Amino acid sequence: MLPAWTFLIATHAMAAALSLVLGPFQIIRRPKGDPVHRLVGRCWAVLMLYVAAGSFLFGGYDTAIAIFLRVLAAWTLCSVTLGIVMARRGNVRRHRGFMIGTYVGLVAAFVGVVAVHTRRVPAWFVVHPVWMSLVTVAIIAVASLFLAGVEATTGRRQRALAGSR
Repeated sequence: MLPAWTFLIATHAMAAALSLVLGPFQIIRRPKGDPVHRLVGRCWAVLMLYVAAGSFLFGGYDTAIAIFLRVLAAWTLCSVTLGIVMARRGNVRRHRGFMIGTYVGLVAAFVGVVAVHTRRVPAWFVVHPVWMSLVTVAIIAVASLFLAGVEATTGRRQRALAGSR
């Protein structure tokens, strides 16, 4: 029997999954620095900070992997914060480096989670494949709707401001 999902673990997994979807949008999308990039970036940063900070509350500091994950979480807190500071200072190159590096770390953590069959996510996919597939589709849908909404509302605002000049 698999242990039950707690609210913290479930929201941690959802925030991490949303971050996985939002990350490529931020990395690939042009232009950078516009209101869409800033709003999605702020949301991504909050999600990543929640994922990293929340992981300290899971317990389990008794294995090498648990300690490694806490070190990764501590680094994530630092790198997201430094990425924000670099953006505010106008250091785009370092901002990009910290944020893309953090995203690469997120992808690596995701691979680690799904590669170890005893972890909660792959085990639940085995036990509840339809339910977990629906959750995956829902997370992708929520992220897509969020991005479409941001693009529509922020883009409309930008066009209105450009037209009034």
